Amino acid sequence: MADEEYQIPIFLINGQLESGKTRFITETIEMGQFDEAKKKLLIVCEEGEEEYDQKMLDENGIDMVVLEKEEFTTEKLNELDKKYDPWLVIVEYNGMWEPTMIFETEKPKGWQIYQSITLFNAAQFGVQWANMKMILAETVKYADMVIFNRCKTSMELGSYRRSMKALNSAIQIVFEDEKGDMMSIAEQLPYDINADVIEIEDDDYGIWYMDVSERPEAYRNKTVRFKGQVLKNKYFKDKNFVPGRKVMTCCEADMQFIGYISFYDNISSLENKQWVTVTATVKYEFQMAYKKKGPVLYVSKVEPAQPPVNELVTF
Repeated sequence: MADEEYQIPIFLINGQLESGKTRFITETIEMGQFDEAKKKLLIVCEEGEEEYDQKMLDENGIDMVVLEKEEFTTEKLNELDKKYDPWLVIVEYNGMWEPTMIFETEKPKGWQIYQSITLFNAAQFGVQWANMKMILAETVKYADMVIFNRCKTSMELGSYRRSMKALNSAIQIVFEDEKGDMMSIAEQLPYDINADVIEIEDDDYGIWYMDVSERPEAYRNKTVRFKGQVLKNKYFKDKNFVPGRKVMTCCEADMQFIGYISFYDNISSLENKQWVTVTATVKYEFQMAYKKKGPVLYVSKVEPAQPPVNELVTF
C-alpha cells in the first residue's frame, strides 16, 4: 500500500492539569466521533483527578496506555503500533511537556497528527497566563483549535480571544459555559466603531488591529485615526508603507511589528521608524504581501507624533 494511502490520524489534546482533557476526550468518544475506526489507541501522558471508565473504553474499542515523558520515544511508539495496530490514535498530552516533542518525534508508518486541540479552564486562565505565559503560548502556537471551558459572562473572554489570535491568527476559538454549552462572545470595543472618524487610543491599537482583521466588513470604507511607527523598505512600492506598532506576544524573542499595508501619495516625506498619527480609510483588498485579501489603508493625512507611553502593544 502506498504511503499516502496509509494514514493513521492522531488527535492531540493538550492542556494544563484540570483543564478538562479527560472529560473532553470521554465526551467526544461517547458522542461517536471516532466510531468509524475499528481499533483505537488512547495514549495518556498525564493522569489527572478524573479517570477513564474502563467499561466505556471497552465498549468503544479503545486500548489505553500511560506513558511517562522518558517513554515517549520512537521505539515505544513503534512498539505500541505493533501491539495494538490502531486505526486511530488519541493523545492526552501533558501541558508541561514541550509541544514540539510530539511533532518532532519520529512516528510509526502512517501516523500523522490530524488535529491539535488545546483546552483551558477559563476560571484558571488569568492566573496561568500571568505566571506561565511562555509555556501556555507554545501549546497555542501548535494548535488548530483552543477551547475555553467553564466560562462565565463576567470574565474577560474578549481579551482571552485576542491573546490566542495574537499567537496563532488561524486558530479556531470556542467558549463553553459551565454546562458545556457553546457561548457566543460579543466583543465590547473601547472605541466607537460608528463614529465619523474612529479614534483609536494608544492602548487600544492591539484590539483594533485584531478586530479589523477578523471583521473587515464592519470597517470597510470607514475612516480611522491612530498612532503608529513608519515602516518603509525596498520591497514596498513607491506609495506603500506600513504604519504599525511592535508587539511582544509572550517573550522578548517573539517581538514583531504589526500593521497594515497603506497607500499614501507623499510617502517621500516620511522617515523610517518615525512616529506619526495616521488618518485613513479602510479597504479590504488582495495584497501579495498577505497572499490573500486583507485590510488595506488609504491614507489621507499623516501628522508627526510623540511615541506612546507604552510603545509595546498589548491584547
